[in-house]
Amino acid sequence: MPGIRVGDGAVIGTRALVTRDVEPYAVVGGNPAKVIRKRFDDRKIALLLDMRWWDWPEEQLRAAMPLLTSGKVEELHRHWRDRARLG
Repeated sequence: MPGIRVGDGAVIGTRALVTRDVEPYAVVGGNPAKVIRKRFDDRKIALLLDMRWWDWPEEQLRAAMPLLTSGKVEELHRHWRDRARLG
């Protein structure tokens, strides 16, 4: 729908009718779409949004891939923060 904002990392279920903004890292489904759950707790969501990992250059993504796929958000954030200090 026009004017609806879907937050970063959100998952929209198949055939869901989204009529309201969707928060970052929320999983929504249904008609009308409702939040089913959050993918992470609020603290981890804040860390993911702070990192904006989806904007990282490919080389940085490759280096962080084991952490990106591990679900260890705090470790990934530390990796990013430490790398930013060096960069």
